[in-house]
Amino acid sequence: MNFDREVFYIEETKLAQSLELQPQNLDEIVDCLQTSTDESIRLKEWLHFVVQNYVNKQQPIRIFSREGALAIASYLDLSGGATEISLKRVIALLDKYSTNKIDAKIRKTLYKNSSSLVFRNERHWLSQADVVRIFMTTSSRLKEAFRAIQRSNFPMRMNIDFENYEGMRFFSLSGLEKLSIELSLELRSEERRAYCKRVSEVAPPVVLKLLAIAPSPDPKQIDQAMNFAKNRDQKTCQVTGAFRDKYNQGIELVGHHLYDKTVYHSLSAEPENILTIDKRLHEDFHQWNGGTQKTCTIDDFIEYVEWRYPDKHELILTLLNKRGVLMIKLAQLQRTLPKSRD
Repeated sequence: MNFDREVFYIEETKLAQSLELQPQNLDEIVDCLQTSTDESIRLKEWLHFVVQNYVNKQQPIRIFSREGALAIASYLDLSGGATEISLKRVIALLDKYSTNKIDAKIRKTLYKNSSSLVFRNERHWLSQADVVRIFMTTSSRLKEAFRAIQRSNFPMRMNIDFENYEGMRFFSLSGLEKLSIELSLELRSEERRAYCKRVSEVAPPVVLKLLAIAPSPDPKQIDQAMNFAKNRDQKTCQVTGAFRDKYNQGIELVGHHLYDKTVYHSLSAEPENILTIDKRLHEDFHQWNGGTQKTCTIDDFIEYVEWRYPDKHELILTLLNKRGVLMIKLAQLQRTLPKSRD
């Protein structure tokens, strides 16, 4: 039977444990309240609970709503002399459910937005762009939080909490923790504050898992991939056809990462992600795209080629094929990540 899991999510076994009741005792109480003629305490199906299925016709398995759990706790406290013990236990259970739900959301967000994850100088780093998505905020709001931290008595430390690497800002786990605290104190929404507060607790173990599954290539591996790509491309610019010889000493070839090697670090040593092009063309592309500090993808490069070299039909087709291959590789990496439970 289908029911709204956002409303009905408290398993009867966990509710019984929270109230320190035997499951049979909880069933008896619920049966009693369900048939009560007192409207103030009567439990109603689809309001206070739903029946998920039956072990047999006499033993329904119930899933309770927040209102149902609180109603049972209130009844028990009232019967026991208004002690509020049961109510406090249920509130603690509800808080645990709420925290678990937030943590699952954070884990899922981390899995989807950790392509920049790298281990460098004995620290784990995530790009500012990924951190913005992890906190589900905006770049301007994150920068505002960063400035507030820098004005405080405990500012972020360069190369410890944050660093500027190849024109982009990265945050370490300790930097993530400071942002977590700042946002949890300053955001207006209670729900958003609760989410940001939990990031500092959930992120470290997830990051360690991600790095163990998809270790970041070191600079030597990246250089090897770039040399491989240049040899594969016969040391020829794949856009213009230019190559360096005794007549063309001014030609300098570079390996261009179709998916930015800083943000999409997991693909930085993947030869399929590297295209040999003329250095001047490389600089022109990045200027066209908004500067070297701006993240780029293969879609940006395809758009550039279509604009600057519209007659390069075979190259565009090749790039579209590469895009499919690289998307598969990214998807394969995503499937290896741990699955979060909602």
